[in-house]
Amino acid sequence: MDRRQNNYIKKTYRLLVFAAFLSVVGFAYTAYNARNDLRKQSDTEVATPKKEVVQSDTPQVKGDTVQIKDSASLPVPYTLQGPLNNLNVHEESCEEAAVLMYHYFLEGQLTFNGSTIITPQLANDEMLKMKAWQVKNYGKEPDLSIEQLGLFAQQYYGYKYKTFKNVTKDDIKREISAGHPVLVPVMTHSLKNPMYGPQTTYHILVIKGYNAQNVIANDAGIRGESIQYSWDTVFSAIDAQTPKMGQGREMVILTK
Repeated sequence: MDRRQNNYIKKTYRLLVFAAFLSVVGFAYTAYNARNDLRKQSDTEVATPKKEVVQSDTPQVKGDTVQIKDSASLPVPYTLQGPLNNLNVHEESCEEAAVLMYHYFLEGQLTFNGSTIITPQLANDEMLKMKAWQVKNYGKEPDLSIEQLGLFAQQYYGYKYKTFKNVTKDDIKREISAGHPVLVPVMTHSLKNPMYGPQTTYHILVIKGYNAQNVIANDAGIRGESIQYSWDTVFSAIDAQTPKMGQGREMVILTK
């Protein structure tokens, strides 16, 4: 073997050894990356576990499931809007009187010294506080639309409220059947009650019950505890306030 052949063999041998070395290094690098990827995946699964789907034993209720009763009446306590015969002070306090009656109903205070009538001095003082709050926060004691009335009850007492538009007789019955008194806007003279004075005015009526012919209401504008008005009369009175207030057949309920 001459010298040239010997050099060629040595060079080929070195190349083979170097190629083998590269193969080993490449395999080790691939294995190392694969091990790191597996570790990262495992760490991620521990840090962010899969969300467990829990099956509830309580079925989800869809739609309105409240059964409308043939008749119903809720024990809402009563006050005049001028409880100390001081209507001159409380001429604009029908909203306050309505919210106050609803307030004591929600708080479960249904009688006062054995009576369903809120103690007159207490009612007077509470309504004066509401009037002062409105003057401070609204700049005056305004006529409140149904939406504004719900907002006032929320701001003043912290209650939740829900308003309804285009209400029907069944809408009112359904809420009362569910245990919710209903507040509706009316014009007083359209209620056809002779106890009202000569001038019709915007008013809030508390509907707390009904039967086949009539609604059962707490009317704070007159001595109207559990007074009954026909359905037609109530809807006529609701319609009568639309030109003044710009709202149609609307109502609001309050909840804790």
